[in-house]
Amino acid sequence: MRPFAGVLKVEFLDRVGQRWTKPPLRRRLEVLQKLSTLFDQFHQMGLADPHFSRLLARGSHAEHHQRLAEMLLAKYLWDDGFSLTSASAGPDFNAAENGHSVWIELVTPEPKGIDPHWLNVSHQEGVWTYPHEAIALRYTSALKEKHQKLVGDPGKSAGYLAKGIVLPGESYVVAINQHLLQGAFRSLNGISQAPVAGEVVYAIGPQQLHLSRSTGQALHSDHAHRPSLSKAGQAGGRVGVPADSFLNPAYDPVSAVWALDLQEAALLSSSAPHFPAAHLSAVIYNERATSRVLPHLLPAQEEWIGRTTASSIELCRL
Repeated sequence: MRPFAGVLKVEFLDRVGQRWTKPPLRRRLEVLQKLSTLFDQFHQMGLADPHFSRLLARGSHAEHHQRLAEMLLAKYLWDDGFSLTSASAGPDFNAAENGHSVWIELVTPEPKGIDPHWLNVSHQEGVWTYPHEAIALRYTSALKEKHQKLVGDPGKSAGYLAKGIVLPGESYVVAINQHLLQGAFRSLNGISQAPVAGEVVYAIGPQQLHLSRSTGQALHSDHAHRPSLSKAGQAGGRVGVPADSFLNPAYDPVSAVWALDLQEAALLSSSAPHFPAAHLSAVIYNERATSRVLPHLLPAQEEWIGRTTASSIELCRL
C-alpha cells in the first residue's frame, strides 16, 4: 500500500467513526478495527482501482458508500470461500469457488427521486409510506446501466462481451446494493412482498384478490402483472419504464440480479446486541440466461426464479 493510501485510510476510518459516536465505545472500536483490516486486505489483493482510496475517504456521501460497499461485498464473498480477482477494465470482481466462477458487477444506486424524509426518520412511530415505486425505479436504472456495460451501447461504446473481457458462456451477475435507498427500515422486499429485484425483472406487481361477483367473497389471490413503471418525463408528463428485463431476450446475457443491503454493522461479532448479524441478500435468477449461475453458489438468504408459460409468470422461491 502506497504511503498516501495510508493517509487516506486514516481519513476513511475517521469518517466512519463519526457515524459510530452513539453506540458503545467497544462496538465503535470493533467496527473500525474490522474496517482497517479489510481496507488493507482489499488493497493487498489488488482489488482497489487508483481512485478507490480517495473516493472512500474524501468522496461524496454516495461515492464513499459505493466504495465501502465494494469492500463489504468482497469480505462477504471471502467469508463464503470465494477467491476474488479484478482488473483495470471490466466488472468489479471475478469470483471463483470450487471450480465455478462468476463475474460480479456491483452498483449502489443513489436515492434519486426518494423522499429525503423517508431516508432520515426512524419509522418507529407515526404513519409513513413505503416508497416502493421510487425504489423499484432505482433498481431498473441500475440494472439498465450494468446491462449496457456488458452488451455495449450501439454506435457509442463496446461492452465487456465485445471487448473480450467477459466471454460467451461466462456468468455475469449484477449486484444491486440498495443500502442508500432506505433509512432505518431495512428490507429487500417491494409491494409484492417479494424482493424488488424480482419485481422489476419479471413484471411482478402488487398482491390482488379475485372476488366472486355474486357473493363478494375472495376466490383466490395472486399478483398483478406490472410490465412497466411510471416516472416523470424530461419534457413533462409521465413515461413508462420497462420492469420485465428477464422476459426480454436482450437481457439473456445477464445471469442473475443479486439484491443486497450491505451494512458495516454486519462486521460486528454475533454477540453484539441490536445489530444485524448478516447483510440482507437475495439472488434472482434469469430463467432465460445464456449462462446460468449455479444455484446456491452465491451467499444469500433467499433465491428466486421466474417460471413462465404462455399465460402466466410465477416468481418462485427456491
